[in-house]
Amino acid sequence: MRKLIEFQILDKNAEEYDVDLALLMNEAGFSVAKHIINNYDVDKIITIVCGSGNNGGDGFVAANILIERGFKVNLLISASPKSKISKKAYSSLQCEVCHLDNLSDFKEDTDILLDCLLGSGLKGEVRPPLDQYIVSMNEFSKIISVDVPSGIGTSCSIVPDSTVTFHDHKSILNESNSGEIILVDIGFPKIVDNLTGPGELLLFPNLDGRKHKGQNGKVAIVGGGAFSGAPALAAMGSYRSGSDLVHVFVPESSYESVSTFIPELIVYKLEGDIVDSNNIKTLFDNEFDSIVIGPGMGKNPESLEAVQLIIDNCDNLVIDADAIKLYDFNSKNIIMTPHKGEIERLGISSKDQEIINFAAKNNITIVLKGETDYITDGIYFKQNKTGHPRMAVGGTGDILAGFLGTLLAKGLTAYESGRLASYSLGLAGEMAYNEIGPGFLPTDLGLFLSKVLKIN
Repeated sequence: MRKLIEFQILDKNAEEYDVDLALLMNEAGFSVAKHIINNYDVDKIITIVCGSGNNGGDGFVAANILIERGFKVNLLISASPKSKISKKAYSSLQCEVCHLDNLSDFKEDTDILLDCLLGSGLKGEVRPPLDQYIVSMNEFSKIISVDVPSGIGTSCSIVPDSTVTFHDHKSILNESNSGEIILVDIGFPKIVDNLTGPGELLLFPNLDGRKHKGQNGKVAIVGGGAFSGAPALAAMGSYRSGSDLVHVFVPESSYESVSTFIPELIVYKLEGDIVDSNNIKTLFDNEFDSIVIGPGMGKNPESLEAVQLIIDNCDNLVIDADAIKLYDFNSKNIIMTPHKGEIERLGISSKDQEIINFAAKNNITIVLKGETDYITDGIYFKQNKTGHPRMAVGGTGDILAGFLGTLLAKGLTAYESGRLASYSLGLAGEMAYNEIGPGFLPTDLGLFLSKVLKIN
């Protein structure tokens, strides 16, 4: 069960990895036609309404197959097709095409209206004249939608009798808004489904100028004591990825170093030389959208007890570096970011299935860092292959932890955050190497990360 945006991500990643989208379109159109052939008599009149996107292309393919099987087909379009594969399908049509303005002329003689007007890529409300077309389409007696009902999730949508949808169930579809839901496998490559790609950038929220300071993310970083640079770099990673406010909680020994690192940081001095359950209680005096725990903290047992205290009292957590170990996770929204040397603390190896099983059992997301990153929430699994060998230096993981904190603070799920952060930071590393060379620093990564996120 996936959000609609996941299918936009898949489409974008499919282009990146040279998936034959025309083949997928043919499979989709064939599946729709097969559903009609198997369930309706050949004397039924099918009116197909197609938009300018790939959803319309599915309709063009289905039209030809239905015509070849003896069905009478009327085909109407809202506009000329835009994509290369949709244009190709359009050029092969075996029937006349009418403009959608003429839809009312076909109402009396139509047995089934096939809705291929708008797909899952719709952003915002349905605009004129498409909204009026949808109103007219809803007047037909029997409607089958292709992939998703046109306009679903907006104030103006098709309400079909059934929906033939592709690849995986979509969380927005239900019986009341989509009728009977028929899921069809059109052969999307599993290997591509399991890879991050430029589609992940679609997850990054656009900045909203109507929001006030703090409403685009208020993040707390808890760490330091053993090492002072780590919490400072995590805070930089959070700021560079779009947090409004970053508060850093460090012991006295790290306070001066962190508080002078960059002036934007709001730094709290915790009494003593380590993070512990007593001095960290000041954290609970504030409300944060997310908390990053562990950078530079050390493995003192008292500090690890403080981590459990934070888990017990807060949500939206990134557990990083020295803080990584087994806890009572309490079904909180948690990301844990081990590298291969740290994952043994969880009692598992770095094998895919062990990571997936651990994440599922504990209801957390794992981001296993390495030459290839592995991201799983126990249900879904992704590999990320972006990055550069130079990123193996100390500090890169701290930037990542802060970035993850930002994404959680902006409302992404832990799994969404892990995928987007791994892909984006790896891309930032590649850009940093290309522009600076093999001596780029983790602090450089923060700046290039901001540039990567601007691509969306």
